Amino acid sequence: MAAAVDQLPTRLRPSSRQSPMNEPPAPHDEPPTIVDGRYVLEQRLGGGGMGVVYRARDTLMEKHRDRDPFVALKLISESLRGNAEARTLLQRECSRAQKLSHPNIVRVFYFGCDRSTDSDYLTMELLRGESLERFIRANPTGVGWERASRAIAQLCDALTYAHSEGIVHSDIKPSNLFLTDTGALKVLDFGIAAPMRGAETATSETLLNPRRLGAVAPRYSSLEMFLGKDADPSDDVYSAGCVIYELLTGRHPYEALETPQAAELALEPKSIAGLSRAQNRALRQALAFRRTDRTASMLELRDGLLQPAAPRVRVRLEYLAVAGAVLLAVPAAWLVRSQLTLRHAGGSRGGNALQLEAPAVVAAPAAAAPAPAIAPTESRAHAADEPPAASTPVTTAVSAAPLRRAVRASPVVPVTAGPSPLDKNPMSERCRSILERSQLGETLDEQDSSYLREKCR
Repeated sequence: MAAAVDQLPTRLRPSSRQSPMNEPPAPHDEPPTIVDGRYVLEQRLGGGGMGVVYRARDTLMEKHRDRDPFVALKLISESLRGNAEARTLLQRECSRAQKLSHPNIVRVFYFGCDRSTDSDYLTMELLRGESLERFIRANPTGVGWERASRAIAQLCDALTYAHSEGIVHSDIKPSNLFLTDTGALKVLDFGIAAPMRGAETATSETLLNPRRLGAVAPRYSSLEMFLGKDADPSDDVYSAGCVIYELLTGRHPYEALETPQAAELALEPKSIAGLSRAQNRALRQALAFRRTDRTASMLELRDGLLQPAAPRVRVRLEYLAVAGAVLLAVPAAWLVRSQLTLRHAGGSRGGNALQLEAPAVVAAPAAAAPAPAIAPTESRAHAADEPPAASTPVTTAVSAAPLRRAVRASPVVPVTAGPSPLDKNPMSERCRSILERSQLGETLDEQDSSYLREKCR
């Protein structure tokens, strides 16, 4: 948060502009100030236009020997004590934050007023770590995706939750985000948060709309916020997109220009080398100036950044596997049907072709037999006049080739033990139909099974 030292009471002004939360308190020349007779202000942590945040020691918790009696206390600025709207905004911040229970949103405990100074304040959990603004300054060229992805996921999750509760933060920027010592990201300062359209309908919420009072972060607020339009989740999407871009590159996506000026110049953010094409596309869409062109939700932005096309690749592989199985099944079924046709044809002639199921035919010979010597001319003529026998090697070889392929592709399972139904002759149309279905592996009902045993002779 930007410091507002000039607005502090004289006795509360620190010697330096800002101190990180994890540094020891600076010594004070004056006695510590006690707020509401309970909270001892020990160290200034940051400040904004509405108030200043201090590390405070809760004497009531200390009285009951609490091991960690410290809280963060936000005290309204002295210059705003007479501003009823500002004081109401501070109360709204407490009220909204208390409704949100999420590990990546700062916990707010209490809203009160120090009667002795007529100063409103709120207390919240004391965080130990550093602001994202300080972290980005310490990494001027940005941080890699592996390092930044966790913070990005937590930011998206926190804002998705807030939106589900009907609240648009409206002030997402690096100074309002905090990285704890444990690596967790926390969203701070719901001071100008706004209810989404239809989420809250109270008259007080409608009359007191911070964005209509010009409360915007010039480099991080959406164009619609400058225009005073109603709150929408895409406002936070734009702000979060700016923060994410700055975290990854160390620089603002639009050269640190205010949003209306960047929109007037029709600037476009440069692609980030460490991201995939899909991730860059998702981030550019989040940074669109117009709401109609912008990513609609934080969940959509999260999916675009953290799940770059991996699920779609897996789906395509599954489809390819199914298609391959179908393509293999089609020729297998065709071969089985071809074999059945050969069997039926042999059965109608009554020849020896029915013996093609013999194992000796299916097994490939170890070595090809030598061809017989060619007879003289008169012998060849005699061979041409006489048709070859049904059991000659020529007939067997021609008929066995499709059988070997069919057996390897789809084994034939007999319906019952005993003599094969193929030996039953003659065969009616129904017999052939039942037999084909049984050879293709179809389970026959009791009626067809009985018919096959009794009629197919």
